[in-house]
Amino acid sequence: MGRSGCPAYSIFPRMWLETSMSDYKLLIGGQLVEGDGTLEVINPALGEAFVTVPRASAAQADEAIKAAKAAYPGWAETPFAQRQAKLIELADAIAADGDNLARLLVQEQGKPFAEAQGEVAWTEGYLRHYATLELPDRVIQDDEQAHIVVKHRPLGVVVGIIAWNFPLLVACWKIGPAVLAGNSIILKPAPTTPVTALALGALCRDIFPAGVVNIITDDNDLGPHLTAHPDVAKIGFTGSTATGKRIAASSADTLKRVTLELGGNDPAIVLEDVDVRLPGGEAGLCA
Repeated sequence: MGRSGCPAYSIFPRMWLETSMSDYKLLIGGQLVEGDGTLEVINPALGEAFVTVPRASAAQADEAIKAAKAAYPGWAETPFAQRQAKLIELADAIAADGDNLARLLVQEQGKPFAEAQGEVAWTEGYLRHYATLELPDRVIQDDEQAHIVVKHRPLGVVVGIIAWNFPLLVACWKIGPAVLAGNSIILKPAPTTPVTALALGALCRDIFPAGVVNIITDDNDLGPHLTAHPDVAKIGFTGSTATGKRIAASSADTLKRVTLELGGNDPAIVLEDVDVRLPGGEAGLCA
């Protein structure tokens, strides 16, 4: 029975439950590989594991960093237009695999299928948007006294650590800008929602040069290892404030660039002209 009291098959068609560990692999250095350990993923609607996925060890995290470091110089020299084209390829691949990705989102994250389809569509749209962006040089001063130009240089190896609520969308929020700017990346999804990220890795394997995109999983034990590693140049994190504090602290010794998108409970001020009788309430947008 599901939590609603309805039979499980009325919520999740039987074919949705037919998935196995062999369907999912880590992406390290352009290869889909088994993990040194395993991780059970719980379907939140049923309260039981629906798949076991590979779990990376610290040694495999080091392999991913090594692969990303090796791939970085060549990728940084890849013409910008070609990097844009790779994001379009990824958007196309996500669109083609949209129903499968939405199904996985439902199973591991628990959102309704329509919302999962919406996440897939948003992900595709963001990647296509990133592919339109440019990073032109910007002239600050050009006169007889000086010629000053701002140039955008890739940093190197980026680590993206993401939360559970939008496993596909936030993954591509990390991957898209990082690789567009010429960086390589290691993505680590939340241990409660790693399946869609691993499916994304299979798509990335066929699009990006080996080592440019790496995707590994853990049980909340590899974060400190990744964020303190001397070969990592930047951390992009989406998650809790408490974890964000720990990431900032562990990154300090090597002076990494750090971007933190942290959760919290923010107040919403409802002014007197708001019609609270509207469906959903206007203030709901601020929640």
